[in-house]
Amino acid sequence: MKNKKSHLRILKASNIYGGLLSLITVTTYLLLAFLFPGTFRYLPIQVVLLPTGIILVTVFSYLHLNYYGKASDEVVCPISIGVLITLMCLSPSLIITAHFTIPVLRYGDILHLLEPLFGIPFILGNIGIVLGALSMFAILRINRIRKVPGELRLKPKSWKIKGLWLSIAILTAGVIIAGASVLSGPVGKTEVAYEVRLATGTSEETTFFLPVPIDESIGEVADVMNELKVVDGTADWEIEDTAQGKALEVRTKAKCVLSAEKECGYKGWEEGDEWLYSCNFSMLQRINRNDYEVWIFASTANATLRIRLSMDDGISNLLRYISVGSTPTDPFTYEVPLKEGWQTVKLARSLMCYD
Repeated sequence: MKNKKSHLRILKASNIYGGLLSLITVTTYLLLAFLFPGTFRYLPIQVVLLPTGIILVTVFSYLHLNYYGKASDEVVCPISIGVLITLMCLSPSLIITAHFTIPVLRYGDILHLLEPLFGIPFILGNIGIVLGALSMFAILRINRIRKVPGELRLKPKSWKIKGLWLSIAILTAGVIIAGASVLSGPVGKTEVAYEVRLATGTSEETTFFLPVPIDESIGEVADVMNELKVVDGTADWEIEDTAQGKALEVRTKAKCVLSAEKECGYKGWEEGDEWLYSCNFSMLQRINRNDYEVWIFASTANATLRIRLSMDDGISNLLRYISVGSTPTDPFTYEVPLKEGWQTVKLARSLMCYD
């Protein structure tokens, strides 16, 4: 009887500690996955299944421990529930301990474990490993349910049994989906933006012909241009065919800004890389390393131009095409003076990596 009570205390402590540690581990994983540039597939499903499964498994395992503790003088708990409690305690503990131990073993710097940021999780993980090992010992020592003539096995109420199996199914589904999500890699929300800033040198109407992004996969003007609108000043515009190729024709008498932004869906690493370079410019005169020269037309002299195209894969790369002139107006965009008639303007291409 004394052994039974001590075994029961160990299993209850492991059950509660393992449930809390599993919940902390899963919450940390979900938070990091959410904050990561881009995101992992099926994250909303994981947010529902993983914490729900952990909480329900912990609660129903505890209910079963209470039942067997009161219903029998010999039985601590069925071995299946004991194994489940042990796994719930050992799994997060080993993950946490390995996460903080492997870098120390690799670099040989044990001083990191003395810092609270490293030391506290390391201690929590080791406590879980000790409790998990004690639970395993208790399971091996318990006196399992025996059948004697005329005596039925101990069975909790059917809702407890069904609840535990449902909890295990929810948690298992969450773990499988999380594993598939991590193995498939993150996805990013891709976005493309096109912006033109124009200023005329006279009070009369000036006509501009400007390059537009071309989707090379279909050989047509990129659909981001469907979102183009005048956001500052007044101007009339349309897409025209010129001798140099497709062009954005803009007619204005003063300063104006035209802008277009479009979300292009979620894409993984490889798909995102392919998408990142799927656009090119119309009216290309030549490409020299990372510098593009494009044809521009202005019907009057002394006009100015600023043009920018940016493509963000939502994970770690931002590709930009920016007009390059002699008068920088900020660190990223440049204002280019224009002559009357057709001329070439340089666009600098840059790739910014972020994390």
